[in-house]
Amino acid sequence: MATISEAFAIAIQHHQAGRLEAAAQIYRQILAVEPNQADALHLLGVIAYQAGNHGSALEYIQRSIGLKGDTAAFHYNLGETFRALRRIPEAIVCYRRTLELQPDYAEVHYNLGNALKTQGNLDEAVACYRRAVELKPDLAEAHNNLGNVFKNQGKLDEAVACYRRALELKPGFAEAHNNLGNILQGQGKLDEAVACYRRALQLKADFAETHNNLGAALRDQGKLDEAAACYRRALEVMPDYAAAHNNLGNVFKDQGKLDEAIACYRRTLELQPDFAGAYNNLGNAFEDQGKMDEAVACYRQVVQLELGGVTSDPGNRQASAESRPPAGRTCQGHAETPISLGNAFAQLAAILGRRFPESDLLLLRQAAAESNLRGDARAALQFALAQVLDARGEYGAAAKHLDAANAARLAFLKSRKRAYNPVRYGSFVSDVLAAFTPGLFERLGGFGLETERPVFIVGLFRSGTTLAEQILASHSRVFGGGELHYCEETFQSLPEATNRDDTPCKCLLDLDRKTVRRLAQRHLHRLRTLDERALRIVDKMPENYQYLGLIRVLFPQARLIHCRRNLRDVALSCWMTNFTSSPWACDTDYIVSHFEEYLRLMDHWQKVLPAPPLEVDYEQLVEDTEAMAHRIVEWCGLEWEPQCLRFHETQRAVRTASAAQVRRPIYKTSVGRWKNYEKALGELFSRVQLLEETWRQRQSTTDGSDGGCQ
Repeated sequence: MATISEAFAIAIQHHQAGRLEAAAQIYRQILAVEPNQADALHLLGVIAYQAGNHGSALEYIQRSIGLKGDTAAFHYNLGETFRALRRIPEAIVCYRRTLELQPDYAEVHYNLGNALKTQGNLDEAVACYRRAVELKPDLAEAHNNLGNVFKNQGKLDEAVACYRRALELKPGFAEAHNNLGNILQGQGKLDEAVACYRRALQLKADFAETHNNLGAALRDQGKLDEAAACYRRALEVMPDYAAAHNNLGNVFKDQGKLDEAIACYRRTLELQPDFAGAYNNLGNAFEDQGKMDEAVACYRQVVQLELGGVTSDPGNRQASAESRPPAGRTCQGHAETPISLGNAFAQLAAILGRRFPESDLLLLRQAAAESNLRGDARAALQFALAQVLDARGEYGAAAKHLDAANAARLAFLKSRKRAYNPVRYGSFVSDVLAAFTPGLFERLGGFGLETERPVFIVGLFRSGTTLAEQILASHSRVFGGGELHYCEETFQSLPEATNRDDTPCKCLLDLDRKTVRRLAQRHLHRLRTLDERALRIVDKMPENYQYLGLIRVLFPQARLIHCRRNLRDVALSCWMTNFTSSPWACDTDYIVSHFEEYLRLMDHWQKVLPAPPLEVDYEQLVEDTEAMAHRIVEWCGLEWEPQCLRFHETQRAVRTASAAQVRRPIYKTSVGRWKNYEKALGELFSRVQLLEETWRQRQSTTDGSDGGCQ
């Protein structure tokens, strides 16, 4: 008969080979002979843990510790069992006891870091991960998780370095590729992010989270069909993936498929009823359909979820502030929570205006006053508060909150390495001016596609581009594509298209007829996928004014429309808007610099473009809408249709900050709105007015006409 030692050795062999039941049977036989055999109890507990029977594992391992309490492995595995049971505080106690017994146990430092991260103790988690990689430098998982903590702390350079180190150690680490992609996407480096996600999926084809993330990056690139395919693939892998349902809804909304979008948002909320962002998106979709009551109900639901607050619904209007949970709750739960809360309040303010209730205003003030909000969340809430106060005519108070909102936005962008660089942008503009000469247009003349289908509406943000597009999109033969990234992507693809390792501007010299045609056909194909039947397809990305030269080369017959507006009103509107892009809009010096470069570019296009754009002044459009609408429709080569004057009734997705405004008939209060903030922003207005006057004088000298913004 085998001794206990011999039996134990046989059991270990079975255990290591994965023959768990055979090993467990021998451990039980040992315990029948020697009930207090601590190692057999411990390993029987390990087998129970491996089988998912965590209750039995807990019992066996605790009994082993009672018999032999100075064994590090016993405490470590007890900690792992507590972690599996989501009893994190008890797991942390076990990990700490393990390290008292065995301080150089790298994996325990790593798992202690994971547990502390779960509790939100990020600094302690960092210390644990650092100690883990000191003891075991090739522990790729510790480098990856250290990167995750740095990302949560906003230390993006450190996070990137950690992910890259993890991938040096473990090139097939799909999770690290995904995490690196998330950082790059947040920094606006979409091509690099897409490459990371695709590599992760090569390694782990059923990685639902990465399919979802890839979809988000492709959506940011304007590749809506590809994005939808990614979200659908994520849902094939994980049918109950609420975030993917929500994101698929966003793509449908972008495509103007509002019923499909609403179905996706409803499915999201079936799966995750406390998903504030989905309620916010559902509200946006209802708003696009003109269903304002339903939209308001959704936005109020966001407020109730994230603040636990009492809104102005009948019957609870008198509830006291003391009865509400603290606004700090917004920092918990979903990552998008505070942003959704700010957006919901902002949309309520846009819809309700002066009717925004006092009870909601109190909730908004409480939320905006929280000291532990992230920079982007603080900005969203401060912008919303400013919008409410502006609607109530409290301009001085609104101005103070706008200062706070833009300061928070700027700090957030700097922390993410996404702040505006006026010197770099000025250099880009200089390169464009030097590249697009009359000689270039003469050389490339006739290379593009002779099609009238594309319509490009350009100008500064908040200059009336959305209104102009909505008028056109109300025509039966026109599809409004919204703000598309196709022109920028085509421009950035010039080095690849010309096989040159150089800047896009310098690659223009190598363009030939075949390459121009190929680029134009690809661009036109992408437009056609938005709507096969439309006679005109509108791209109203405002900052396409940067690419008017390339547009004219690719599409000599394309209709170009340039929207202009009093620069003081544009400056104020940008200052009041929480842009997800446009990093220049949150600093007054940046605004002035960006406007100056814009005017420099438009001066150049007026001089060199073979066929200049139609100039549409916002003030004229508001003052005589019918005449200007006729002019816009005629410019696009279309017969007049009366519904173009009923643009506010048109149901289509409007993915811009002006969405609420184009749901109403024309109103004139936005003209000269800057005067309400002259006291707070006088210096900014003086500087942009000087730019405008100088530009107007230059235009008058050039063509003998006024020509400037009105």
